[in-house]
Amino acid sequence: MPATFSKESVRTSLLDTFGKYANAKVAVTEQSHITGDLGVDSLAVMEIVAELEDRYNLTFPDEDLPSVRTVGDVISLVCKHLDADGRLS
Repeated sequence: MPATFSKESVRTSLLDTFGKYANAKVAVTEQSHITGDLGVDSLAVMEIVAELEDRYNLTFPDEDLPSVRTVGDVISLVCKHLDADGRLS
């Protein structure tokens, strides 16, 4: 049976993940803009995407990515895909 996740566990995990990539002394919230507020460059964004795809066994379609601007957008996207797979509790 595939692993299931709660929205809160996804949220906590993603806040931690973005914290690793954010500029020092920047608080990471769901409203944080990935490139503007956190200073995450395009290479780091690709690393984060790859990390999340591995962690949650997901593939994000290219058409989903342009609408992702904030950490909250990423949380919603991951939860949407997990829910569609029946892996969100």
